[in-house]
Amino acid sequence: MLDKKKKRQVIILMTILFFVGVSATDIYVPSLPQMVKDFNTVPSNVNLTISSFSMSIAFFVLFAGEISNRFGRRRVLITGVTIFGVAAFLMSIINNLWLMILLRSIQAIGAAVILIVPRLILNDSMNEQEQIRANGMLLTGLILSPAISPVVGAHLAEWFGWRSTFLFTALMALIIVIWAYSILPETIQEPIKKFKAPMVYIRAYGRLMTNRVFLALTLIYACGVAAYFSFIGVSSYLYINRWHVLAVNYAYIFLGLSVAYMLGNQVMQRLNKRNYPPVKIIGIGVYSTFIGMVVILFSYLIWHGHHEILVISVSCGVLFMRAANALINPPTQIKIMNYFYPNSAQALGLNMCFGFGFSSLATYLVTLFPDFPFASLVVLSFIYIIICVLVYVGNRHLLGNNQ
Repeated sequence: MLDKKKKRQVIILMTILFFVGVSATDIYVPSLPQMVKDFNTVPSNVNLTISSFSMSIAFFVLFAGEISNRFGRRRVLITGVTIFGVAAFLMSIINNLWLMILLRSIQAIGAAVILIVPRLILNDSMNEQEQIRANGMLLTGLILSPAISPVVGAHLAEWFGWRSTFLFTALMALIIVIWAYSILPETIQEPIKKFKAPMVYIRAYGRLMTNRVFLALTLIYACGVAAYFSFIGVSSYLYINRWHVLAVNYAYIFLGLSVAYMLGNQVMQRLNKRNYPPVKIIGIGVYSTFIGMVVILFSYLIWHGHHEILVISVSCGVLFMRAANALINPPTQIKIMNYFYPNSAQALGLNMCFGFGFSSLATYLVTLFPDFPFASLVVLSFIYIIICVLVYVGNRHLLGNNQ
């Protein structure tokens, strides 16, 4: 165990690290339309910088924890953040979109480490009560990044061009590497001497893939997140290009989305204190997501062509969806970890793999028809949310029996 001062330093470092890791996409979302023009390409190609990042995280997150079990938390974390920062720096100076897509996939190695290893460091060095408090701090980083990063990125792009957003990320990563090297101790007491045979991992994932509880919880989580990422993937083109909202003003929408997530999280916490079963909390989130989708659908059917009204109504629908994510995500992941203990690491990793995979697909598909961005958002979010609702309704009794 670390002393009190060192624990506080580690928590602050991990919170800022989470902020920077999550900001890797948020910070340049307002610049997507300008990148389309500069690379003389179509939105679906530029959105591959998001999709390749999410899909690569979906893959690497399966192995990040086990690699840190073998080589140590400190070494793996510092190496991962270094890869993350170097990739960001290279993206700030290159002029080839396909090379940028490749670099985003490489950057995802570091992002996967950032998502997994800090939680393991806290688990190594703190008792359960301290971990709960520390994870609350990490959640602050996750919430603040989508609120602040697009605004920072929009201003950087306005003053220095969109490439400066990647340079800013690289500089933040450099600061964190130096900081971690200075204060972060090795927290794993007994690293494993060698990896298990590949078939051990394959069989573990195979058992999960055939378990109805796992599949139901994972589909609910992944479809809810993917519906939100449909908005992330197309919103800059829709708001900036079609509805003529200034990039800086568009970025402020993400402040509202973060507030919505915090409010949803508060509702989730209160329901939890009142001893609501996790499956009921998840259900409230699922139906709230559906309401958000209905608002967007009616906006499309009724107010099409009225840009000022559409900006407000669509934003309200997405705010509902984002608040619902806070009701769905933590309970599904906690239920998965508890239900599949002692294989919770593999279960959580595969769950996150599906989440990032579905999100990656959403950000790509939503821009396949650049002349119809609003219709693409409505159709894709409708498909994901209907799947989410149907899976929940069809399995809620099964999930309720496994509280």
